[in-house]
Amino acid sequence: MDHRTAELLPAFALLFGGLVVSGILTLSPRPGHAVMVVFDPRTAVTDAIALVSEAGWLPVAAPRPFIIIARPDALDHPRHPTDAYLLLDARAMSGCLSVDSSSK
Repeated sequence: MDHRTAELLPAFALLFGGLVVSGILTLSPRPGHAVMVVFDPRTAVTDAIALVSEAGWLPVAAPRPFIIIARPDALDHPRHPTDAYLLLDARAMSGCLSVDSSSK
């Protein structure tokens, strides 16, 4: 490794760390807000809805069979659903869905 690359390593580490932290803060679900729960693509929509409900969430929509939009149940403190890959803030992820996905 040459001298110039060694000087740039701290800057690259800071840039990468900042991107990771900002991504986590942007996509992390906030208490009381709707979430997007992502399961394995082979998961049936009925199984995904059941797992989301068991974790204390109220399913609202299923734009894809393995993606469930849910809101927290007022009576329970929702948990991370079993077998879910990701639990993301639905408002932050809404731009990633196509316009006609809500009708599927």
